[in-house]
Amino acid sequence: MRSVVVDGMRRVKGTPRASLPAPTTARQPIQAGGNGATSPATPPVLRTPPRRTEHTHTLVLLRHGESIWNREKRFTGWCDVPLTAEGEEEAMEAGKILGMRGFTFDIAFTSELVRAHRTCDLVLKSASLPSTKCVRSWQLNERHYGDLQGQGKEDPIMLETYGEDNVFEWRKSYTVPPPPMGPSHPYWAPPPAPLTESLFDCQERVLKYFREEITPRMHNGSQVLIVAHANTIRALVKVLDSISDENIRGLRIPNSIPLVYKLDENMLPVGEKDDWGFQGEYVISAGTHERLVAVERSQRRVLTALFKALDQNENGSISLGELETGLEKLNWDLTPRTKKLLDQIADRFLLDSDSDIDIEEFIDLARTFWKQQDHFRFVDPRAVPVDKGLYKGASSFQDPEPKPGKGVTKYPVKEGYCETTEFELLRK
Repeated sequence: MRSVVVDGMRRVKGTPRASLPAPTTARQPIQAGGNGATSPATPPVLRTPPRRTEHTHTLVLLRHGESIWNREKRFTGWCDVPLTAEGEEEAMEAGKILGMRGFTFDIAFTSELVRAHRTCDLVLKSASLPSTKCVRSWQLNERHYGDLQGQGKEDPIMLETYGEDNVFEWRKSYTVPPPPMGPSHPYWAPPPAPLTESLFDCQERVLKYFREEITPRMHNGSQVLIVAHANTIRALVKVLDSISDENIRGLRIPNSIPLVYKLDENMLPVGEKDDWGFQGEYVISAGTHERLVAVERSQRRVLTALFKALDQNENGSISLGELETGLEKLNWDLTPRTKKLLDQIADRFLLDSDSDIDIEEFIDLARTFWKQQDHFRFVDPRAVPVDKGLYKGASSFQDPEPKPGKGVTKYPVKEGYCETTEFELLRK
């Protein structure tokens, strides 16, 4: 009689813990406009699994580990702030998972700021690639926050001085920069440091460097790692995925979770876009899975990363053996929530151990599991005004109910589950 081990417990085939629904029919993919954004008149729907497309180049993007000012929720920009101890651990974890997944790099690029190049050094060392050349450049530095640099993102004096709505606009707008930094500012620096930047300004310098220095290396066959900052990576993602100016406002880049792009000979991502317009794929471990859940707006994107971490053969399906050996090989220190989810997946194999699980069934099982749990609340992004409320504040995605400020619309929270769209996962 066949059995499977999950979370240290062996369960025998034929004794499922809960009945599971039949897989749902795949929905048709939504149509994208010329800029890659979905039509606002069409609600987000699930995509069919992407075709396995040949690719020529692999590009891995990585935001630095947690810095001291990340923890203190301060505008960092070009200020040279070191990693926290946890940030160093995050960087080493990223390197270990890249090494275990077989990634190698011919060259790495990073910024002149210590939080980025320290992360790069730790990643390469932990991936057993310590001899990989690492090139530093100020063009990959974080976006310059002008007069806001060094100030707390939730500092009431700062918010009162500039106006909360103005600060929100400066942080999330694609084209509107914060006020410029004056020479008397405590963190003023000489050129090449700018006085302030919008995301567009940051994107222009990052893309120029990417096209002139990084792309030629990739055309010559080099596998490239870029370790940089939230806004420099957002700038690259916006162009790689043709994300609209509006949708880029909602993109958050988690610390030290590798984001992998497979590119064709024209340096364009291969495969289909997800419902938000993205084609990059996260590479995760159990610990980073929990951090990804805290910031990623697409539930499907989170589940796809979890599925790929278990798909040891990279054939688009998970067998009973892969579920067992994958967990053992990845050495997952599972959280209670992930343990329960994978235990539910084990139940499916106890019912039918000879049939593998593909990505669509995996997502159906996970969503059914979460529907039955009390651990999550789901927010319908179609009902949320993009410009106010949803992305306000540095920790909006972590807080169960972000506090509305003056002139900010508090977003609606729907309890339970809805079959028709993707949802934000928020911890209670």
